[in-house]
Amino acid sequence: MKKILLLALALLLSCSTGPKLSRSKPMPRPYNHEAMGHMIKGAIEDLLGQPKNALVAYHQAAEIDTTSPGIYLAIAENYFILDETSSAIRMAKKVQSLDPHNLAALELIAASYEKQRRYREAMQAYEEIVRLNPGDLESNYHLTTLQVINRHPEKAYVSYKKMVESGLEDPDYRLRIGNLLFQNRALTQATAIYLEVNRTFPDYQPGYLALAAVAKQQKDTTAAIDWYRKALERNSRFDDARAEMKNLLESGKRYEEAIAIYQGLVARDSTNLTDKLQLGQYYFIKGDTAAAKAWLSQVVQQHAKSERAYLALGTLHHFNRDTTAERTLYEETLQWNPGFLEVRQRLRDLYVNEKKWDQAIDLYKALQDNDSTYVGARVIIANLLMQKGDTLQAMQTAEALNQSHADDWRAPFTLARMHLVKAQHAKARPLFDKVIGLRSDLPGLWTLRGVNFLQMDSLKLAADNFSRALQLFPEEPEINYYVGLILSRQRKTNEAIPYYERALKAEPQSMQTMLALSAAYDEVRDPERAEQLYKIMIKQRPDLAVVLNNYAYHLAVRKIRLQEALDLSLKAIQLEPDNGAYLDTVGWIYFQMGELERAREYIERSFKLRDDSAEVAEHLGDVYEKLGLMDEARAFWLKSLQLDEGRNEAKEKYRKATQ
Repeated sequence: MKKILLLALALLLSCSTGPKLSRSKPMPRPYNHEAMGHMIKGAIEDLLGQPKNALVAYHQAAEIDTTSPGIYLAIAENYFILDETSSAIRMAKKVQSLDPHNLAALELIAASYEKQRRYREAMQAYEEIVRLNPGDLESNYHLTTLQVINRHPEKAYVSYKKMVESGLEDPDYRLRIGNLLFQNRALTQATAIYLEVNRTFPDYQPGYLALAAVAKQQKDTTAAIDWYRKALERNSRFDDARAEMKNLLESGKRYEEAIAIYQGLVARDSTNLTDKLQLGQYYFIKGDTAAAKAWLSQVVQQHAKSERAYLALGTLHHFNRDTTAERTLYEETLQWNPGFLEVRQRLRDLYVNEKKWDQAIDLYKALQDNDSTYVGARVIIANLLMQKGDTLQAMQTAEALNQSHADDWRAPFTLARMHLVKAQHAKARPLFDKVIGLRSDLPGLWTLRGVNFLQMDSLKLAADNFSRALQLFPEEPEINYYVGLILSRQRKTNEAIPYYERALKAEPQSMQTMLALSAAYDEVRDPERAEQLYKIMIKQRPDLAVVLNNYAYHLAVRKIRLQEALDLSLKAIQLEPDNGAYLDTVGWIYFQMGELERAREYIERSFKLRDDSAEVAEHLGDVYEKLGLMDEARAFWLKSLQLDEGRNEAKEKYRKATQ
């Protein structure tokens, strides 16, 4: 035990948990045994991570032995650890008075000044450290840092040169100093260091990036591209340089230059497929389709085992709208390499677009026949059969898959989704429950399960589903949207709005969310926010009937810009002439404009299509009242209340009309 304690004490006197301190060798001196006891106690507290307790013990040692530099150094270090830097400096200077050559004390002083942001004093301290110990790289780095902070880049560069002369062979360390100067806009000195690093370490890739960064700072794009090119010529696998060069070439539309550069890179390294494909892309972007096709055809021959090569050529055919060539390429490819799954997917999409269902299905039957355990192929076959319209066979395929692979979530999910599409919600429910039991980490599964509950008119089950999903995926936009939708249906519109807003923040272009949120703001009488959303939607989708209708109704309810509202609603009717909701909107606008007969015409047409709408029934009652047909008005207000007893305005109208 005594040996362990003595070892701990030795570590205390030779190491630091604060700045990196290089101890001066202590002078042999007699020890006071009582003071040593307190030092050992302090060392133990330090090892236990209790610097305050250690400090008490060290102070007790200092009261007994007032001449020990080691004791005062231990006190200084613990003050530093506790961020009591003024006390640390005071104690470190006490060490210096007892041992003028103690570098550890000087380092503590320097580090403490640096913590206090007394940069000038810190710089002076580090200058003295470097003078006494030129090979101390860490102190040299602190010195250069402080010289830059104190706006002495020339001094920093001199310090750097001294470090190099002392034997600094670490390019990372050299680059750190260059970066420090660069970040503080000392471009001349930074560039000098970067160039020196590049000359000394020509295979050091970050050096090229640094020089390119200087060129970009100076808005010399040509020079920056040249440095990236040089990096790639040195090492064709230097992907950071490749990505940066690509960005500069494309942002400046320097396609001729890009072609020349990539031709050189390909000539230098004929095995680099990435550069070859990029060259083909630049031919195409430049508009030389023939060169792109010829080049990529050659690449396909050279890299026959690479799916990327075939996909690149197929993409070219796709953009050229040469469906036949694209299809032929993929068909030929799969004959000799059926393992190219993305090629298979693209060919499937081509067949689907051409309604060649059997060919699309055959693509995956081959995979199924080769591997009976391959669930993915069977899922796709079932979905393709559904798209084909062969519902019975699709359901049978999905049923068989669910029987044979019940533990694979894709099997019950495929069958559940088919039941959902066919509005067989009761059959879908246990399957979705099973899916969630197998894969609760996919938010989309929770969403479809909740949608199934909503279509079953089971608001409580839907609310429970989305509440659980929200705990798992609090930022998922679809889940937040549906939570808001359920709250809206529960007439808790104020509570719904934050969820809609969160969903919209995650997906700012979501038309579904904007429609729901604008309606919610209309409901809580915040027309300004609703108006903002309608304007965004109209700008994005001026031909979407539901947007036109809802914006028109928003204006009509506010009784403003009625002609604009009418124009919007009539356009919606042109797009969907038999939409009862849109007919009601037109009628309601005419009502607000005082054109009662036209209002009656449209709202009666609406009610024939939507005789279960409490809102339309109330509107029709309002029209009849204005026309003086009170019996009809009372009848339709009553109908509105029968459909929705929560319509307070209709209730009040009916009450007054029956008094």
